[in-house]
Amino acid sequence: MQRSLMKRQKKRKDKPVQAQLPIPCANQKSKEYSPMDLDHRESCHPPDHLKTDGDATAVEEAPFRTFPIGIYNNGFIKPEDIEAFDDKWVFVACPKSTFKCPHCMNHVYHIGCLVVSVCGVLSTTGHTPRSSIGIFFGRQNKKNLAVELDGDKHTAQTAELKACLEALTRVFVLNTNWQIDPPKNNEMTYPLHSLVIKTDSDYVVKGMTEWLPKWKENGWKKTSGHAIANAELWRIIDAILKQLEYDMKVQFWYVPRDKNQIAFNMAKEVLGET
Repeated sequence: MQRSLMKRQKKRKDKPVQAQLPIPCANQKSKEYSPMDLDHRESCHPPDHLKTDGDATAVEEAPFRTFPIGIYNNGFIKPEDIEAFDDKWVFVACPKSTFKCPHCMNHVYHIGCLVVSVCGVLSTTGHTPRSSIGIFFGRQNKKNLAVELDGDKHTAQTAELKACLEALTRVFVLNTNWQIDPPKNNEMTYPLHSLVIKTDSDYVVKGMTEWLPKWKENGWKKTSGHAIANAELWRIIDAILKQLEYDMKVQFWYVPRDKNQIAFNMAKEVLGET
């Protein structure tokens, strides 16, 4: 039995790693699909356009947290096709993909490059302001969240930040649990190496990609010397980002409200305004 086990171990060791990875459809020589070609996901290595450079700190990386939407200007991938919906998750389409799979209508996508859509909304239709958040991981995903926010302070910017914070926290827990206990069937089969937060909040994206390093250099104050709004939320988000960026690249993608409709509708439905 021991000799047989050693033979099996040797076979696994000698087996080429590449043979264990899914074959991306974008590498097929023909655009004709067969049932054998349905596994059209890119392998688990980080794509070049989303890699973290060297040992840069979180502060140094902040200006590069902007999702590089310009790399999709190849004429093949439309803005609405950048997201690939796979079972319960949403992944980033590979910019080198030149056509869609006719079965799932996705371009080739990168496993491990997760897209999470977030939205925070403010309602002033009642006697007092109310706010809520919507977070979308994928179809029928248990990590999706739509909830009305508690507290006395309700502003659009606070809701947007809280939506972002909750999404980052959930990904942090997801990543931690994956390392301890890898997902089973019908779950992600690759570790996360990139996270894209999709939002219609220009305030959140500019804060993450432009303002945050300057605020920290100025002691969490504006260049004018005045304290920044929502400083406590920004501090918590910055702390979680530091932890996440030990393991993955985190980027922020600004889209118009009509391109973030799922998360927006989730947040509005909680307030009874859909």
